[in-house]
Order: sequence, then structure tokens, then C-alpha cells
Amino acid sequence: MVETKWAKVINEQTKEVQIGVGVNDEYYASIGMTEQEVERAYNGLWYLKGYAPQKPEPTQEEIIKNQILELESQITDRNVRGAILGDEYAINKITEIEAQIEELRKQLVELENK
Repeated sequence: MVETKWAKVINEQTKEVQIGVGVNDEYYASIGMTEQEVERAYNGLWYLKGYAPQKPEPTQEEIIKNQILELESQITDRNVRGAILGDEYAINKITEIEAQIEELRKQLVELENK
């Protein structure tokens, strides 16, 4: 989102800016800031309009790690309790999830070995 704010370029190469937050126009002018169109990047930093870096596409490794985390979150306390009590559905669910995680970990090792 592009906004007009009191800003001062702190990196000429990347066009990253320091912004002033508040309404003290005289103060911001006195420290070398001017009103400029700026935008906030995905990384939380502010840049002159048109210079904010775009979020890079996730790597295959990052995608796999996120899939593993998602699967791990599906192993709930309820499923674990059910498996301990011998509930076939819970046992099968956990076994299925663990197999998927193991397959993803193998893919991750293959990527790391390339």
C-alpha cells in the first residue's frame, strides 16, 4: 500500500527509507525528512514507492518443510489419546500422517544432497 509519509532515504542503493510517525512536521523537516510516497515491503521495512522488494517464491525445501509442519499439527492430543486407548481410527490417522511425514523428509534429504 502506497502512503505519503515523512521519510528520509537511508540506503541510496535500495531506496530504503526511515519514516516519521506522528504529526510534528517541523521536527521531521529539521532532521532532513520530506513528505514522500513510500510503501511497506513484505519484510516490514519502508521503501520509496516502486522500490519495495517483492516476497521471493518459496523454495522447494521451504514448501516441504511447511508441509511437514502442517502434517505434524494434525497429530492432535485427541488422536494420541485415542491411539493410546486403542482407537483404530486414531491409530490409522497417526500412522498415515507419520508415513506422509517420512516421505517428505526423504524428499528433503534428496534435495539437500543435490
